Amino acid sequence: MTSTGDPFVDAKIVVRYPQFNVDLHLEAKRGDIIGVVGPNGAGKTTMLRALAGLQPLDGGRITIGSIVVDDPAQGILVAAAQRRVGVVFQDYRLFPHLTALDNVAFGLRCRGMNRSAARSTAAEWLDRVDVADHRDHKPAALSGGQAQRVALARALATVPDVLLLDEPLAAIDRDARQRIREDLARYLDGFSGTTILVSHDGVDIRTLAKQAVRLENGSINWAGPAHQLPAD
Repeated sequence: MTSTGDPFVDAKIVVRYPQFNVDLHLEAKRGDIIGVVGPNGAGKTTMLRALAGLQPLDGGRITIGSIVVDDPAQGILVAAAQRRVGVVFQDYRLFPHLTALDNVAFGLRCRGMNRSAARSTAAEWLDRVDVADHRDHKPAALSGGQAQRVALARALATVPDVLLLDEPLAAIDRDARQRIREDLARYLDGFSGTTILVSHDGVDIRTLAKQAVRLENGSINWAGPAHQLPAD
């Protein structure tokens, strides 16, 4: 999939497995929200992991802004912790022994912010995503929707250039999903970077994304405006 104008994210992703290859090209500008759908095993997780720096490329090249973060031909591989990429995993991956506040502050501390400033910034983000009242709660005491908000705050607090969302609503009760979806749409609307959203739910893609791609067998077989995404 290509985006008109100069891309901010230019990702030619080639990853080879014994029985399966991922070979796709994704381009996006700042402010783009790209939804990604496809069956299990289509390559969605590999794509996200490659962008995040958790899966080295076997071929191709990933550029974010003016920085090449992965180019095996040139021997370039920027570590995940050094990329300005925020990730919200399907299971959120909050640290169970830390409070909501300290979970959000963790990423800031990893980037060199002192403890006091990190906790202050984390508190601001928890307020922005409407879970300030749960700042002292550990993940086990949070609902699915609250945990999702904490995970989103942790990703956004580091001011990433790219936000990767892996099935962000999958663990949320169906009755609460529409409300959380509307909240997430509001947060993404205020995010100035590039968002890549993976979801099995076409409603998520059509509601949250501007553009969409469908993966199958490791490559893109459809791309277009999200509201035109074909039904499964």
